[in-house]
Parts: sequence; structure tokens; C-alpha cells
Amino acid sequence: MQSLGAKRDLRHAARARRRAISAALSDEQVAAAGEAIADAVLGLAGRLSGPVRVAAYESLPDEPPTGLLIERLLAAGHEVIVPVTLADFSLQWRRAVAGTVANQSTVTRGSSAAGAGRDAGQQWLGEDALSSAALVITPGLTVDRRGTRLGQGGGCYDRALGHRDPSTPVLTLLHEGEASEVDLPRDEHDRPVDGWVSTTGTVVTVKGWPGGPADAG
Repeated sequence: MQSLGAKRDLRHAARARRRAISAALSDEQVAAAGEAIADAVLGLAGRLSGPVRVAAYESLPDEPPTGLLIERLLAAGHEVIVPVTLADFSLQWRRAVAGTVANQSTVTRGSSAAGAGRDAGQQWLGEDALSSAALVITPGLTVDRRGTRLGQGGGCYDRALGHRDPSTPVLTLLHEGEASEVDLPRDEHDRPVDGWVSTTGTVVTVKGWPGGPADAG
């Protein structure tokens, strides 16, 4: 219970910080952030062997922008899959379409993936679609130097990451200044990530994955 309370307080503070960061950004700064993220992630994807499946997500307005990233991954020949959150907070996956932005259509109220697929007119790829991904990009409010990620609290990605190949790198997108300078509480079900990419294009790796100029050790 102590961990739950600590996470709740940290999440509240992280959400407030994100709202403040997002509100202070001009359209030009948001566009620059999108370019920096796309450049950084495309550089990482380029280190992998040939066109690969990349799991990403369609960003909400206050999140680091992913629209350009998805467009450029698709243009480079990669397959991009993005999640839809089901009512039970599990993640179903579909192929990304360039130009699509996140809204309430990314959250399905139905209890079954089959029903959700019919409603949305999408081809679902299964909850285990991450098993064939060569790179996973996740949302998150903050990440610490050990790779502990603080999400929105639903546990969606902690469960979804259980389907990925253990050798597949997982990176979280953060606004510059959102990385945690202190160790975050980590419960048994929490799945750490391998690092983060900031809106300035900085890549920080936790486990030495050869992705960028900085390394958290």
C-alpha cells in the first residue's frame, strides 16, 4: 500500500508537470520536438536489420508528439503498430495509418477485441503482436536511471510488455526535463524499460543498448 500511495503522489506531480510543459510550448516547438524524436528513433531503427515491426503509439496533445515519427517510420518501409486500450485495460494492436492522431477512438468500451474490431473497422493483430516487434516505443510520465517507468496507472503496458521478446529494446518518450532524478518505486509487476528519448532528441539507455550518446549506467 505504501508503494501505491507513493506512485499516486508521483503520478499526480508528473501529470501536473507535463501539463505545464505542454502549455508552455509553441507550435514551432512542438514541431521541432516531433522532428527530434523522429530523427532519434529512425536512427535507432536504422541499426536494426532491414525493415522491421516497430510498436509505437498515437500521442495525445500533451504527450511528446509521435505523428511525424510514425509517418517517417512508414516511409522508411517499417511496419508500425499502435495500441487500442480495451475496457479491461489490456492493449489490442492495429497497423498505424499515417496522419492519424489519438482521440477517444483509441479507447474501446467493448470488453472483447473481436467486438472492438468490428466497431472500429480495423484488423486486429492480437494482444501478442509485440512478440514480433524489433523495437517498442512506449508512453510514460517519467523514467528513472534504472529504467523504472511511471505510466498512467492502468497497467496496460506492464501487461503488454510481457508478450515482447526479452531482447527487444523498449524506449519511452519524454519531454525534456521529465526524466526522474530519483529512483521510482518498482513493484513486482512493473516492467522496466531500456531507456528514453527526449523531445530534444537525446537518447539515454539504461542497459547499454547502443542507441545514443548518453548512458545512465
